Amino acid sequence: MLNVERSEIPTFGKMKSRYVGKIFLILLLLVPSIVAQDFKATNVKGNIKYQSGTSEVWAEVKEGTILRLDDFVSTGEKSSVQIKGAGNIISLGEFSAVSVASIKTMSTDELLLALAMEDMINAPKSNGKNKSSNTAAYGDNEGQGKTLTVKKDDFGIKRLNGAMQLAKNGFKESSVVFAKETYRKYPDSKQIASFRIFFADILFEKGLYEEALGDYLDIAKLDLSKEEKSKVDSQTQSINKILLNN
Repeated sequence: MLNVERSEIPTFGKMKSRYVGKIFLILLLLVPSIVAQDFKATNVKGNIKYQSGTSEVWAEVKEGTILRLDDFVSTGEKSSVQIKGAGNIISLGEFSAVSVASIKTMSTDELLLALAMEDMINAPKSNGKNKSSNTAAYGDNEGQGKTLTVKKDDFGIKRLNGAMQLAKNGFKESSVVFAKETYRKYPDSKQIASFRIFFADILFEKGLYEEALGDYLDIAKLDLSKEEKSKVDSQTQSINKILLNN
C-alpha cells in the first residue's frame, strides 16, 4: 500500500506561522513548572511492562509501582492497569502503550501549538535540488504494491490503542498529539484508516476545522471501506461548508 504524504492546506500554513513564536514562548513559560511528578500503577492485571527514558530495558510493572513522566507503559494480552497521578487517572487495556507524560489535560490552544510543532518536525527537508525529500521518514515508495500487514501487538498499533484510551479517559487533546507522534515514528500506523478517522473526528469536534480537513483529505487517499469513505466525504463536505460561511 502506498504511503501518503500530508495534503497541503494553505490555511494550515498560515496557522503554523501564526503559532511558531508562541511555541517557543509557551515552552519558556512551562520550564519553571516542569517538576518531577510521580504516578502510581494500580489494579495491575496480567503482563504490564514499563521503560524509563532512553533505556532499552523493559521492567515489570507491579501493584504500586511508581512511574515518572519519562516512563512508557505497555500492556500485553488480557492485561490492564490504572495509572494515577497529578490528579489524573487512565485505565489502560490490553495491547496498549502510552507515555506517562501524555496523561494530562490540554487546552485547545495547547493542542494547536503541539500540532504546529509536529508539522514543523514533519516538514520535508530539502535535498539540495529544490525538491522535497521524505525518504528519511518513509523511505522511497515504501509499501508500494504491498498489502500492509499489522499485528495487534505491533508497537505502533499498541501506541494508537493507548492514544484512543487517552481520549476515552478524557484526555482528547493529548490523545491527538500522541497519535500524531506515533504516525511520525511508526509510519505504517498512519495507513490504518479507522485510527486516522477517530483522531480527525476529535479535531472536528474541537472546532479545529482546518486541521481536521487536512487530515480527512489525507485519509481519503487511503484504501477505505465504503463506510469509511462515506464518513470522510461527509465530514469533508461539512467542513467546507463551515469554512465557506466563515
